[in-house]
Amino acid sequence: MSLSKTTLSAIQRAGQALHQATVVVSGAVREQAEHMVSTVASQPFEAEGEQAFANFKMLARLSQDLQSLEGQLRALYTTASELASPEMDVVSALPHAPASNHNSKDAAEDAIVKPPRSRPARPPRPVPVTRASKAAAKQAKGATLPAAAGLTANDSKLLDFLKTVLNRSSGTRVTGSAMSRGANLPMGSVGISLKRVLASGAVKKDDLGRFKLGA
Repeated sequence: MSLSKTTLSAIQRAGQALHQATVVVSGAVREQAEHMVSTVASQPFEAEGEQAFANFKMLARLSQDLQSLEGQLRALYTTASELASPEMDVVSALPHAPASNHNSKDAAEDAIVKPPRSRPARPPRPVPVTRASKAAAKQAKGATLPAAAGLTANDSKLLDFLKTVLNRSSGTRVTGSAMSRGANLPMGSVGISLKRVLASGAVKKDDLGRFKLGA
């Protein structure tokens, strides 16, 4: 008895979903790696650095497991294709698993079947308003520094918070967890946003890891 086209399509859909999950997790691994480097560099003796490294290891292990599952499902799909009737149109093979986390983006562009029509990006979820974010927004209204050009919404939120706790004359130590709470940002986004804020010159960091507002 040969397998039907419906059966092959079901296996293919499972492969598509698993492949998409693999790509998303690989992206999260790269983002966590950047956050870990930033956190350890700015807070080498803080607990946030150890937590960032632990999160990175767990994400990397999850990414490897997903890649392994994708390889197994690809082998199952090959076996199912051999059992299919020669007269029917067999769907194309599943894509190769990415060789490493750095190649995940390239692997995402390999089509399992004809690529679906592009859909408009979903609007970002509204950020919940907390007392800390309200206080930061209220104090930011009186800030004398304009928002730096080229910053994302998260970058601007972090900069607005830093304007409320820093000055131009002396450096101040601000931990990553304090930035996360004050700017109402997840820890995984603080390091990336801080890097762009520093690059804009709106905030400066001295050799001792202290921050102050730019000129």
